[in-house]
Amino acid sequence: MEDSVDETESVKRYNQYKLDFRRQQLQDFFLQHKDQEWFRSKYHPDDITARKTESLAALKTRLGVFLFLLDNNWLENMSLDMEHAPAIIKLLDAGTHRLLPHCCWHLAKGILGNEVLTLSLQRKRKRSVSADSGEGSASDSDSSHSDGEKEEDEEKEEEEEDREDGTSDRERRKERGKEREEAPAKPRPLHLTTSLFIRSIPPEVSKEEITALCRRYPGFLRVALSDPQPERRFFRRCWVTFDRSVNIKETCWNLQNIRLRDCELAPVVNRDLCRRVRTVNGLTHHKPVVRNDIRLSARLVHSLDQKGELWVGQVRSTDSMETNPVLKNITDYLIEEVSAEEEELTGASGGGDSGDAKDPASSSEVTVETDEKLLKVLDRLLLYLRLVHSVDYYNFCEYPAEDEMPHRCGLIHVRGPLPVAKITAAEVSEHQKMCEERLAPLLSPSETLSEEDAARLGKKEPEQEVEKFLSANTQELSKDKWLCPLSGKKFKAPEFVRKHILNKHGDKVSAVRQEVVFFNNFLLDAKRPALPENKPLPPPAQATPPGMPGFPGQSPQQQSLLGYPPGVRPPMPGGGPPYPPNQFGGGRGNYDNFRGHLGGGGGGGGGGGFPGKQRNSRGVRGDPRSIIEYRDLDAPDDLDFF
Repeated sequence: MEDSVDETESVKRYNQYKLDFRRQQLQDFFLQHKDQEWFRSKYHPDDITARKTESLAALKTRLGVFLFLLDNNWLENMSLDMEHAPAIIKLLDAGTHRLLPHCCWHLAKGILGNEVLTLSLQRKRKRSVSADSGEGSASDSDSSHSDGEKEEDEEKEEEEEDREDGTSDRERRKERGKEREEAPAKPRPLHLTTSLFIRSIPPEVSKEEITALCRRYPGFLRVALSDPQPERRFFRRCWVTFDRSVNIKETCWNLQNIRLRDCELAPVVNRDLCRRVRTVNGLTHHKPVVRNDIRLSARLVHSLDQKGELWVGQVRSTDSMETNPVLKNITDYLIEEVSAEEEELTGASGGGDSGDAKDPASSSEVTVETDEKLLKVLDRLLLYLRLVHSVDYYNFCEYPAEDEMPHRCGLIHVRGPLPVAKITAAEVSEHQKMCEERLAPLLSPSETLSEEDAARLGKKEPEQEVEKFLSANTQELSKDKWLCPLSGKKFKAPEFVRKHILNKHGDKVSAVRQEVVFFNNFLLDAKRPALPENKPLPPPAQATPPGMPGFPGQSPQQQSLLGYPPGVRPPMPGGGPPYPPNQFGGGRGNYDNFRGHLGGGGGGGGGGGFPGKQRNSRGVRGDPRSIIEYRDLDAPDDLDFF
């Protein structure tokens, strides 16, 4: 800037420079990623609508699963405690079964162990029995010729056994057919899957491309992609799910050398979840903690139901607090009851707030108090969050895109055993505070920029962008001759070109308006993806203390690997005492000439001058730093290179 600019004006100009740089950075990022699938699914208006419709449909399906389990008493005696881990796993598997298409054919007692959902699955095999013929042949209509030969051999053996036992051939055959009809078909555990994991998927590769590639292999079910990672050039992780019956290792081998858009997939087999039920602090059994968890989980259910548009229009009120069965009469369990009057009359009331860590009462030990009724209410809320909204409350997180993952109801965190050691009121207060802080991102709505901030960062107006588009496509060739580049037609005046574009190229004008909405959606997102910020440079290495030779940044332990104390040279090969460093001004160990220092006197060995003579100006200036020497630490003990 010119010299006449004062400090205030310079700061103002610098702030404007940073704002312009930020605007350009946002525009460049948008242009770089606007054609990629992950970016369009988040901000493009058409993709947002399709994604919202799909997510709401999946959410309502999960709600139907929860209501089915609730109506069939699956949640009646369910407790989110580690002691009930087998029952919790069966509940999660039942929810996964209900998410499958035609799941009613696969809910069987052999898998889930619940009589309410037990369905007799019988495949009646039609067998033709000939009473007149001496040789009866029972076979399925779809059996092959080889299977028929095997059955004939088996029947011959059975006939010989019948003759020995004295049982008639007709009676024996009727008994076998009756047993086969009554025996139910063994259902397959369709909630179990197998999957492949791909570590790095380029951002330009779409989900449809991966699906089309993997669908060629038998047993393919679905593909799940994670959110892009800015620190890894927006690459994504991928899980490809297959049916449990396939040979997953063979499929993995077939995909090893396949390239997708010049990128090797390099899949690996994804292992099953080792511990589906995991524990948290046993302090969660304590009654005040349970009541606080009920309050937070009820808020979370209410917020997520409104976001997902659940329980809307089912009764007169649109408030989910009055329609969701898990929130029915929830306020009865949120109000705390105390004996304040009795404590006041008996003189047992204490002063101070027990939640304050500085208060002596906060350090007093308290007894863990449990309330089974409150725990039952809390567990109903937590199971609703887990099965419907994929929120693991005790882990303070949401499992995104769980319906596309290999395990649709995989992990859940439950209460651990009661604490053995004594707890204090301060620990209880600290735990409650931690829960609120970690649940805050789930409770807070999606953040958007204010209109003022959006305007500062370059929010676009649709009509202004349309005018720019019309002006850019109205070119003057000569006097009274104007060109429309979109069609190549010529007109006598610019207003005719404008009218032509609006009438004949309305799709392109609509695309401009849609592009503006696309960019504004990206701009208004307060948590929009961005390039990772440059990390600050590491702090400079600590300078070597005076008299400590060695490489820069080298520790004293490394400097004394030869067995000699720091600052002492090893003895000469022919014997003699070890020489201290820099005893002579010259020598091969001095590198001042290479470093541009002022040297004195020419002379041997590296331009070092006479013994004891000052070789540079550092001693004159009073610089306390000593000259750094470099030695080969790998040299043998009996050889001195310096």
